Amino acid sequence: MESVILVVEGERDARQFAGEALTALFPSARILLADSGETALELAQRTPPTVVLLDLCLRGIGSFEFARRLRRLVLAADVPIVALTGEMLPDTLLRAEAAGFAAFLSKPADMPRLETVLRPILDRQAARSEITPSRPEESADESDP
Repeated sequence: MESVILVVEGERDARQFAGEALTALFPSARILLADSGETALELAQRTPPTVVLLDLCLRGIGSFEFARRLRRLVLAADVPIVALTGEMLPDTLLRAEAAGFAAFLSKPADMPRLETVLRPILDRQAARSEITPSRPEESADESDP
């Protein structure tokens, strides 16, 4: 199953850099870029992401509201969200932790940090998707009652 990384970043240059860096790091992954929470929710409904890289300073619906709405989508309820922020203030980090974010990256995130944080998440998700529940085989009783 193909990994899908959804990047939600309000700044055009940062969004473009993230897209290029993630494409280089994870060439087999599909990278989706959104400039707002609203756009990202539409993308997530059409193509459920494996992981979301989320800027904590979004215009429109805020990052925490985006996370809440994403979790309500059936196909995206358990998607790990990685917070991307320029302000690593304790209050912000506590809110993100309480919202269930999987990890935190300070802006600008460089390629080694992106790989260090995202590789284990993508590997875990890939391993999960390989595990399929087995169905008990139906056995036919050959004797007539």
